[in-house]
Amino acid sequence: MRVTTRMLTQHTAANIMANAEAMQQTQRQLTTGKRILRPGDDPAGAALGVRLRSQNLRDDQYLRNIQLARTWLDTTDSVLGDIGDLLGRARELSVQASTGTLGAGDTAQVAEEINAIRNQIISSLNRSVDVDQHTFSGQMTDTVPISVDATTGIATFVGDTGVSLPNPTDLILDNGIDQVLATSPLTAKGSYSIVVTISGLQATITATRAADGKAETQTVAIPGAAPVPVEFANLGLNLVVNENLTTINANNTFEVDGVGLAHDIAPGSTLDVNVSAGSLMPILAQLKTLHTALVNGAGANSAANTAIGAIDVATDRVLSLRAQVGAKTNHIEFAQARREAMQIEGNRLLSVNEDIDLTEALTRLTAQQTVYKASLEVGSRVMQNSLLDFLR
Repeated sequence: MRVTTRMLTQHTAANIMANAEAMQQTQRQLTTGKRILRPGDDPAGAALGVRLRSQNLRDDQYLRNIQLARTWLDTTDSVLGDIGDLLGRARELSVQASTGTLGAGDTAQVAEEINAIRNQIISSLNRSVDVDQHTFSGQMTDTVPISVDATTGIATFVGDTGVSLPNPTDLILDNGIDQVLATSPLTAKGSYSIVVTISGLQATITATRAADGKAETQTVAIPGAAPVPVEFANLGLNLVVNENLTTINANNTFEVDGVGLAHDIAPGSTLDVNVSAGSLMPILAQLKTLHTALVNGAGANSAANTAIGAIDVATDRVLSLRAQVGAKTNHIEFAQARREAMQIEGNRLLSVNEDIDLTEALTRLTAQQTVYKASLEVGSRVMQNSLLDFLR
């Protein structure tokens, strides 16, 4: 095969360029710290890097969700702790009022403090987290959960009831039902029904869960002008009934879709992080009744004794809710620790897959520089392109 000057020049130049490109590739790896700079450098490694980065992004989002959930749970626990302290003070005052030994001035002071405690509980339940995200409003986080009538002082829950009533239904104001609401994220979703029977001035109300037939019955006096909450604690439901309460036995099936505000904290794992203010509406009504009795001086002893029992029930409810919040906080901490560990491992695998071995790369660069210099030296001898060199 005849080797021409042109062929010799082209091959020499191509080899010099190949050596320069290899050296430049190593220089880019050293300046970036990465072994894979484009998919063609290592297609399998590049594909693995995409998957690892995607996993890291998901872990980042789960950690943000966990942090937000932790904020909600901490806020909820703080509020419930404050409410527990307020209920403790309300019980002390109710015990004092139940003795019947208070003078007119002392009774007025107790009434004023009971009203202040009630207002503080309402203010606590209306607390928000982040930017106007109300902790106790169920899924309606942009709504202040408790509204107080400026004239009557009656507190009404206006947040997410977690209940879908059919149309038509007998559970309406004209039949004495102001409101039906789920009170806890743990309230089982599904179909429920309400049956009301009347005997004189007493009403017997039975709530039944369709899924397992579990029922709970409460007997209450038909209220006067002020609506009265009726609590079905075992089912996680509250009814608010008014003076029109009548017999109800048909068209009363409704659906509970829940009041939980779920956060995704891991793949396939969600956690409800809120508590509904609806679960504490009965004690607000009871404190209002006690305050009115103390102000009017009529039936104060009886109202105080009733309030003591209601406060004990509400205190147990607050303790139960705090226990739920504590359990969820432990769950959050475990999920956070696991997600952080997975993120550390993902970053380690990404580093192993993509980062360069600095010692090896520096050694390789030194060798490539030597080869490149040698190729330039050889090229300068091979490619004698001047006319004088050709004549010589």
